[in-house]
Amino acid sequence: MKSMKKLIFILILIVSYTFGTQVSSAQLVKAVIAVTGNIFDAVTKEPVTALLIIQDENGKKVNQTRSNSAENGLYYIPSLSPGKKYFITVNKPNYFTDKFEIQLANSDKYNEISRDFLIKPKDKGVKIPVPVPPFEANRSKLRYGAAELLESFTNTLKSNPDVKFQIQCYPDNTLDKNKNQTITDERCKAIMDYFVSSGIDASRISLKGSSTTDPKNPPPTQKAAKGKRYIGPTYIVVVDF
Repeated sequence: MKSMKKLIFILILIVSYTFGTQVSSAQLVKAVIAVTGNIFDAVTKEPVTALLIIQDENGKKVNQTRSNSAENGLYYIPSLSPGKKYFITVNKPNYFTDKFEIQLANSDKYNEISRDFLIKPKDKGVKIPVPVPPFEANRSKLRYGAAELLESFTNTLKSNPDVKFQIQCYPDNTLDKNKNQTITDERCKAIMDYFVSSGIDASRISLKGSSTTDPKNPPPTQKAAKGKRYIGPTYIVVVDF
């Protein structure tokens, strides 16, 4: 009798373990991540409609969708797997093809992450601003984190190997034209060196520093907020493609 009870107890443990494992596995299988965000013009910051093609790290297409300019360029990508890397290629006529990488964190629960993309107009003479200054005030050395700021341009230039471009840098003040010219020339060179080290052919690049501040984005006439300083803008200008 005791041995029979022991056998039944063991069977109950086995069934409980098996059922629990299956439930856990099912939960992990159902765990997905959605990626959502907006697509904007890198120059005008206006929302745009574009085609997004999603590939896994092996290059297999897993989904595609479109952004909706009527809803601030909104896009939505459902059912991506946690812990995986994906590549999102954004296509739109008269824009450069751009490819963005997303690494999703491991999770056993549904999650939704947000990621906005700026796509660059494909037009000769267009000046595409670097959204955040890659330099400190009155310095010509790339600041900490500048690689992340320039990564999007690096990816665009790699995806569009025929484009030739010019790096334009403007100074932070109007105090000394000679000093300004030296600093902006050095800034242009620093960005070129970064692009070349990232695999961009130097023959595609020209440089243009400036001794005067940007007429379209000049220093503010009023005193800036505490801790915030004006830094001359940097542009990537499309020369040819």
